[in-house]
Amino acid sequence: MQQIRKRLTYANVTATIAVFLALGGATAVAAGRLPRNSVGPRQLQPNAVRTGYLARNAVRTGKIAFEAVRAGKIAKNAVVTNRLRDGAVTGAKLADQAVGAGQLRRLGVTTSRLGNESVRTGKIGSGAITTGKIEDDAVTGPKVKESTLDQVPSAAEADRVGGHSAACPDGTSAIAGLCFDTTPRASAAWLDAAKDCADEARVLPSVGQALAASATLGNVSGGSGEWTDSFYATSTGEERSIAVTGEGAVGYFPIATSLPYRCVTQLLR
Repeated sequence: MQQIRKRLTYANVTATIAVFLALGGATAVAAGRLPRNSVGPRQLQPNAVRTGYLARNAVRTGKIAFEAVRAGKIAKNAVVTNRLRDGAVTGAKLADQAVGAGQLRRLGVTTSRLGNESVRTGKIGSGAITTGKIEDDAVTGPKVKESTLDQVPSAAEADRVGGHSAACPDGTSAIAGLCFDTTPRASAAWLDAAKDCADEARVLPSVGQALAASATLGNVSGGSGEWTDSFYATSTGEERSIAVTGEGAVGYFPIATSLPYRCVTQLLR
């Protein structure tokens, strides 16, 4: 080995290397002097170019083939809002139910960002719209189904005025501010009829009231008519009362006469 080293010169080393290159058909190319476009995809081994070898912002949108980057290739939270071009994500690009309420809140999506009629009933979760979310006077009468409403607690006495009933009892009809028996009662003498009404905290109607009832309920009991509360005595001392005998007609009868009658009471009682 020492004798070989003594005989090594620059000339014979260079000549030896040249012979090897010639025999192998190789061409020596200095690094940094590669011809333009001489290295293409075929010269690159699989996985030869890794993320760490790419300069920042080296790969731009125009260099990425359509649909080359799929969801499985994107790291979690890699695409943030300020990386999206305005109008880049349209409705057709979103999968059904892909965007939930939590995503909207995090992205700061407000009402002004929603198109007209974009949120429909089927997209609103149960209990999502609470009273505090509804603008004052936003829900009007035509939008409320009355049959779904319970009685308002403060309106429990709505059918009363000052604690008095403001409705006619069963079997009576409201006429001229009074509650009239809808159907005449059986015939009785005037005093018995007046007492029967009084026992129920009611009275016989006046002539004018009975005429009003006749106009509303139809003609009074046929023939003789119905008693009123009118009472008087003739010059001979005979006691009589006036009965309404038809719509707009009256008659005068002794109080012992048996006639049908109706009792009345105040609408407020």
